[in-house]
Amino acid sequence: STQWFLRIKPLADEALKVVREGQIRIVPEHFTKVYYNWLENIQDWCISRQLWWGHRIPVWYCNDCGKEFSSREDPTECPNCHSKNIRQDPDVLDTWFSSGLWPFSTLGWPEETPDLKYFFPTSIMETGYDILFFWVARMIMFSLEFTHKIPFETVYLHGLVRDEEGHKLSKSKGYVMDPLIIMDEMGTDALRFTLLVGSTPGNDTNLNMKKVEANRNFANKIWNAGRFVISAIQNAPAKPSKEPAETLADRWILTRLNQLIRSVDRLFANFQYGEAGRQIYDFFWSEFADWYLEIAKLQMAESDARAYLTAKILSKVFDSSLRLLHPFTPFVTEELWGYLKTAASEKGFTPLGKSKLWEDALIIAAWPEAEKTQPKEEETIQEFGMIMDIIREIRNMRAEKKVTPGKKIQAIFISPEKLNLLKAQKTALCALAHLDPESVSFQAKLTKKPEKVVSLIVSGVEVHLPLAGMMDMEAENSRLEKELKEAESQVDRLEKLLSSDFAVKAPPALVEKEKQKLVAYKETIAKLKDQMK
Repeated sequence: STQWFLRIKPLADEALKVVREGQIRIVPEHFTKVYYNWLENIQDWCISRQLWWGHRIPVWYCNDCGKEFSSREDPTECPNCHSKNIRQDPDVLDTWFSSGLWPFSTLGWPEETPDLKYFFPTSIMETGYDILFFWVARMIMFSLEFTHKIPFETVYLHGLVRDEEGHKLSKSKGYVMDPLIIMDEMGTDALRFTLLVGSTPGNDTNLNMKKVEANRNFANKIWNAGRFVISAIQNAPAKPSKEPAETLADRWILTRLNQLIRSVDRLFANFQYGEAGRQIYDFFWSEFADWYLEIAKLQMAESDARAYLTAKILSKVFDSSLRLLHPFTPFVTEELWGYLKTAASEKGFTPLGKSKLWEDALIIAAWPEAEKTQPKEEETIQEFGMIMDIIREIRNMRAEKKVTPGKKIQAIFISPEKLNLLKAQKTALCALAHLDPESVSFQAKLTKKPEKVVSLIVSGVEVHLPLAGMMDMEAENSRLEKELKEAESQVDRLEKLLSSDFAVKAPPALVEKEKQKLVAYKETIAKLKDQMK
């Protein structure tokens, strides 16, 4: 077939040069070799396509003299014989030829428009690794040829989105996940967050609907936390004449927020957007929502001055959290931030960091800035971390012993070094571990170990939980005996089965499965006997 070709090597040589000299950086770096390989082995480019749409090839033919010619303007006659009987080539340019003009043609080029001056060259071009040559290389070639400038400083390459079994999405093969349907079912923020956090530069990602569903739950968590924070701000008392000192929980959440901002800034600078999103997620859900919000409820009930300071800290932390989350979940964060801004402004609360003003919208708001590192940051993290560990261990023990949820139990805390800290955190310990404040004691040294207790050692602190206050001993013993009888019955059945013809005639995999069951039941028997003791 008759096609048009472009001798591309001179443009490819220039495009190679700017990457080799470091004017343009490719992330991840190993794709630089792929880029070199394409351009070092460049061939003439077939630029004509037989499609119904696209940029028409600027070549005309004279039907009278047979000459062909090109022109920047639509001609009216043949320049050779001046005949009006001319026709334009029906082919269009290759899609990548047109796309290669994108960095500057979209900004008004060849006119020196304000947009062209401001946005060209741009900082980062983000695209898929599969079109590194087809699009990225062509943009670099054309920008150097037509503007004598590089089009961008960094090329960030993401991987392909595949289905959960690793198939490349393909309509013809039936591997399709319609994003519009997913967004209608789970929310746009949930899908966006899943794609961003589940990926690393240049690597493919398998899209799992369970992950999208989990991130829909995260969006709900953000919304519900926002409702509590905004309500707390609206109901906060007037500013006291003197604000109380920050509590350990206050210092901890502000310290963790500042550490998070520093970490996210570092990760963004290194193009680790997925890890940045994961850390923001963990902070918001596992620290802010699960811990600080619960303690904030206790603090707001203490006094007007304490309630005011707690609401002020809630405002700062939630504001910064929404700013950090906005690139990942723009819709829910923008909506909540509008309500937060109104409530916080009415109370005179300012954002965290240097900014003392609330911007018009979150999408144009300043990125949060971490405050200077405080001298006792690590000490704060360690002390509150110990309180969280103690509460977790008591909760785990309650679950293991099947203590009725909400039932207040006794506890004895022993620690010579952390005694004052434990006493200061009594309210939080009792509320979050469901301890009876009247039956909790703190001692520097245990003179006589109480009988029938469950003992824990957490971060050097001894915790003794009297069993009598945790459960009905007779009922618990009866339950354990019932479970033991069932386990022994299963062991007897499996031993008879494995000593019969079954072990010879059944498939090896099935026999092995039954052996594993036998081992598991024997382990259960040993644990049950220990608990009964």
